[in-house]
Amino acid sequence: MKRTLTYLLIFEIIVFGVLAGNYFLERKTNPDLYSKYYRVKVKELSDDNGWYYEIYKDSRLFIQQKNIPGALGNQYFKSKKDAQKIALLVVDKLECRILPYITKAELDSCNIDFKN
Repeated sequence: MKRTLTYLLIFEIIVFGVLAGNYFLERKTNPDLYSKYYRVKVKELSDDNGWYYEIYKDSRLFIQQKNIPGALGNQYFKSKKDAQKIALLVVDKLECRILPYITKAELDSCNIDFKN
């Protein structure tokens, strides 16, 4: 009986590990399926000058950010990866019920290329 419970516990830990790993892998490789409540789409600007992101809540456009938040003027993301990093940071803040304000320090910590 004790051995059966031990095997059952080991099995549950393995299943939990596989499910958690799958969740984080899916989140990292497919940002469109980021969370239960928010979806992120990163798009190229029509004039090819940069990238922007859109965040959807319940299938409706919630935030459309065409310039780099926290940076002076109309500066655009230089890469899709940069836009994606900040969009995911914003979604993290929204899920924690924090205002999605982005600071220059956060831009620096994410290695976003922008002018002060």
